[in-house]
Amino acid sequence: MPKEIQKSNKDDQFAPGFGLTRLFPFNVTFMGHPGVRSTFNDDSFIPARRNFLGELLVFWLGRRGLWKAFRAVRFRAAGQLPAPPAELPYPVIFYANHNTYWDGYLAHVVLRQVYGLEGYLMMDLRQMRKFRFFRWAGVFSVDRENGRSAMRSLDYIADELRKKPGRALWLFPQGEIAPQERRPLAFQGGLARLIRRTGPCYVYPVAVRYEFFSQPQPEFLLSVGEARFFSGQEKPEPRRLTAELEAALETELATLKADVETGQLANFVTIIRGKSIQ
Repeated sequence: MPKEIQKSNKDDQFAPGFGLTRLFPFNVTFMGHPGVRSTFNDDSFIPARRNFLGELLVFWLGRRGLWKAFRAVRFRAAGQLPAPPAELPYPVIFYANHNTYWDGYLAHVVLRQVYGLEGYLMMDLRQMRKFRFFRWAGVFSVDRENGRSAMRSLDYIADELRKKPGRALWLFPQGEIAPQERRPLAFQGGLARLIRRTGPCYVYPVAVRYEFFSQPQPEFLLSVGEARFFSGQEKPEPRRLTAELEAALETELATLKADVETGQLANFVTIIRGKSIQ
């Protein structure tokens, strides 16, 4: 079991003892939470702007939201990272299916709490303009309706990932929320193009399911598959690589579904215990 995963159980009851108005004492409301002011101008691309307190805020919002909405969040991984975060020689890219509103929050919690990585996520430009404070936690925009702008986003994150060890991107190649049983997953081509731009990197498929298990609240189940290492020397054709990556995630999803149906869940670690089972 990865050391990072074992540590995560000790943090199950995490709940910062501060309110948003104490951190950001402004009379502005975002997503129902008082205290967060937008001071940025609209643009065709919105980069991440990391901020320690802002990232802690986003982590708190996400973890508390998952704690209230889900009975539990459970995690397993086929293996460890190749090295501790500060010693990783190359960036890490996680790619997952996109089924719920909560997926971005879930990604941030896993990257920060389980792996201890400095994580990045993409958000649609129109949504990013509404919720700019997410940039404090490594979120940046992508405009999928503008090819040149989308390539700009890929170039930006490829450069950010290479700047220092311990950086990771969590990506949803479907590009939109879709029913969890929909197949094929119908990946867009951004993931394959990003791998070509990034150079050497580790790429992990992440299968995500929610299940009710005869309870009123669902549980989140995350299963991280085996890493695929790209040396940066190979230049795979994007369509072929997209198909291979999509097939790998579909295989991981099928394995997870089969394990749920047969009750083979003993190798999962609980990283959040929901409010309903405290």
